[in-house]
Amino acid sequence: MRFDLEKESEKMFMENQFSGLKIIKIKNKVIYVIDKHQYNLPIWGDLSINNNKSYILVSIDFHPDTNPPFYQSALLEATMKDDENAEILAKKIIKRKVNSINRKDVLSLISISDELSNDEHINTAMELNYLSDYHMINCMDKHEYTTGTHYKVSSNFFSSLENEMFESVDFQIPDEDIVLDIDLDYFSKKDSFNPKNSDIIKKLIKKAEIVTIARSEKYFEYLKKDEFNLEECENSCINMIKEIILKKM
Repeated sequence: MRFDLEKESEKMFMENQFSGLKIIKIKNKVIYVIDKHQYNLPIWGDLSINNNKSYILVSIDFHPDTNPPFYQSALLEATMKDDENAEILAKKIIKRKVNSINRKDVLSLISISDELSNDEHINTAMELNYLSDYHMINCMDKHEYTTGTHYKVSSNFFSSLENEMFESVDFQIPDEDIVLDIDLDYFSKKDSFNPKNSDIIKKLIKKAEIVTIARSEKYFEYLKKDEFNLEECENSCINMIKEIILKKM
């Protein structure tokens, strides 16, 4: 039997439990807002464990946050031990760290997130089988890795949620169950949340099992073009999602 998302979320997580967590329930949808992107790990883990399934991630972000798990700390440790063979040793350290994780201990994922950089959580979730695949829509790179798909948005579509942005990178909504993830540093313009042609973002929001939002204040402030603050951006994003969820089909 499928679990009651709202009740289980209330049991597992509380507001401000970690990384400025905010939990918003709109009808049968739960939105989680956090300060730092890597703290999505316990949220995705909780969803996967309770539903006994892996999800497809659709992430909209300025950066392609798909570095290997623990990459920065592992590379530093490896470099200090053996500079000439650091990359090889780092892979062994990463494997050891991932294998030491109890994937069913959701609360331990909070402290594990403390050890991750803000671009290492997606592939950590992949390694732990919380995610089975990801679609990374970003403004920086079209990586070609063995897992996941990257879509590089051209500069004329930066900050856009219009159908034309998704179509320009040949993105197709997955058939499988998804988690929608949004990093607020993607939005450099105040009018980003009022797309005229919005069928695709509407379908993503309605299809998503949950929505996770990262504030990423440092990068938001650096990348924004218009005069607006992070709180305004966050509220605009949440209000857009709310309006889409509550609007009749």
